[in-house]
Amino acid sequence: MSKICSVICTSHSPYLFATPEEWTEAREIRARHGGISSDVPVDSLAENQEKHARCMSAMEVLRGKLAAAKPDVIIILGDDQSEQFTFSNYPALEIFAGESFSGFKISGKFGLPVPKRDRADRPKTPEHWVTTPGHPAVAKYLITRLIEDGFDIAFSLSLPRPDEGIGHAFTRPYVHLLPDYDIPTVPFFVNCYYGPQPTGRRCEALGHALRKAIEDMPGDLRVAVLGSGGLWHTPMAPLSILDDEFDQAMLDGVRRGNAKDMAAYFDSRRPVVDPDDPKSLNLASGGTQMVLGLGGGTGETRNWIIATAVANGLPGTVVDYVPVYASPVGLGFAYWNL
Repeated sequence: MSKICSVICTSHSPYLFATPEEWTEAREIRARHGGISSDVPVDSLAENQEKHARCMSAMEVLRGKLAAAKPDVIIILGDDQSEQFTFSNYPALEIFAGESFSGFKISGKFGLPVPKRDRADRPKTPEHWVTTPGHPAVAKYLITRLIEDGFDIAFSLSLPRPDEGIGHAFTRPYVHLLPDYDIPTVPFFVNCYYGPQPTGRRCEALGHALRKAIEDMPGDLRVAVLGSGGLWHTPMAPLSILDDEFDQAMLDGVRRGNAKDMAAYFDSRRPVVDPDDPKSLNLASGGTQMVLGLGGGTGETRNWIIATAVANGLPGTVVDYVPVYASPVGLGFAYWNL
């Protein structure tokens, strides 16, 4: 039977791929256009430099953990932000089962996303564009097994929009964790952004089912599971804040290995919606006008819940938590010793 050799969670914010100087500039622009609440602290350039160094150090720890685990295949839990799917058909859960997939390493645009500023396109050169091997046999096994276990998993044998490239949730983490992009990878799409998304409790159940499926998988493959995204952030929303209580509740669940409590807390938090304000409804739903749970960047924390459930009660190690007020975003880095 196969074995889970590593479980890792990491944020994938574009701030992890920008300089402290760019952080400072982005904060000024966002504040000028009403994108950040006045309650959010302001870090100096020196503080941003120190936080950036902490992020790079944490990523280096995770890179070492992944390398030491020597996985034969990696399952990445990530979301799609209209890179591949559109509202003509948007899956709640989907597994890519193709031979390979391509995409931009960081994003298709240069620079940080800020209001009122155009960004130049990145060319599809080897510096920016990469192709990663998939693992069709593992993907097809997981699709079949999880459907048998009661999860209605959509699938794709090729990317719907290959020229756009796979979502950044699946390529950004590898910039720091697997810079050669050479280990076969199964992208597992979880709708985190657009309402209605899977609940936290459904994500917890999925994590337990995924663990059992991997452990029952024929062969002797070493499988790593990577949760990509989060923690609290509401990109491009007006008067954004950083909810430290939310982030600490999630990290506490990681440290205790308690996905059930993480899911319950996650589901207890709902977007604040003014039903008489179309902009409020669009923001809370991601444009679908259907609101269920937390969406946007914060919604990516679903992937942390799934990963914690995969670890099956084992306490995790939080390498670091870095509140980047320039965005604002809570950047988290964690792993489980298996």
